[in-house]
Amino acid sequence: MNPQTLSEQLMFNTVRLVASDGSTGTGFFYNFRIDDKVIPILITNKHVVNNNPNEPMTFYLHLKTGDNESNENYPVQFVANWIFHSNQDLCFCFVNPLFQKVKMITGKEVFYIPIDDSIVATTQKLNELSALEELVMVGYPIGLWDSNNNFPIFRKGYTASHPALDFNNKGIGLVDMACFPGSSGSPIFILNELGYADKKGAYNIASRIIFLGVLFAGPQYNAQGDIVVKTIPTQQQIRANTPVMTNLGYYIKSTELEEFKKYISNNI
Repeated sequence: MNPQTLSEQLMFNTVRLVASDGSTGTGFFYNFRIDDKVIPILITNKHVVNNNPNEPMTFYLHLKTGDNESNENYPVQFVANWIFHSNQDLCFCFVNPLFQKVKMITGKEVFYIPIDDSIVATTQKLNELSALEELVMVGYPIGLWDSNNNFPIFRKGYTASHPALDFNNKGIGLVDMACFPGSSGSPIFILNELGYADKKGAYNIASRIIFLGVLFAGPQYNAQGDIVVKTIPTQQQIRANTPVMTNLGYYIKSTELEEFKKYISNNI
């Protein structure tokens, strides 16, 4: 496949991750531009890697088979060095060692399409948004994916709190979207491929993509009616007191990735 549209490009942005205990989650590629260097990394939640900076993981990758296209997939087991965020449920690893292993085994390059700072939801961009914006989340709910083509699942929803404001805690927002086990680490976007209306009612014919944040948790209620906030689990669990999802999810705002940029700047 040769991705053309924004949504087609997002099909090659995410990676299905499987931990050593069989739990699944979502990771996505991100490029930091520091001085004259481009640093490619993979981002997910700490709990996706079982809060273990050296968790053995299986990465489901695409291989480059032509000019800007991929028609071949490759799962690879790799122990990455995950760098943890100081206070958010986020971590990242440098992907070049992973790519080198794949090249050594297959003789082929990994095909991926990263996102970068240019689409981060900055304060200026957030202030241009309304309280209710349509969203797209890309990932692997309940570990489900197009296994033949190694493609993720797209979910649609809406902002449940104003994206320009923090929801109860610093750097956190709320979305109205079905969030299931395996969705942890999924990037959330405002994506308008056929134009959009701004908060003043003016219609813009250009496409728009804004990286809003990363899913990590969701409010649930139990049989007693108590509401609790839980990280989105990485595997289905059978319990005597089964939690009920509320179709709401908490995301970590994309501006929180600035800590990773500072870390990389100080360590390269």
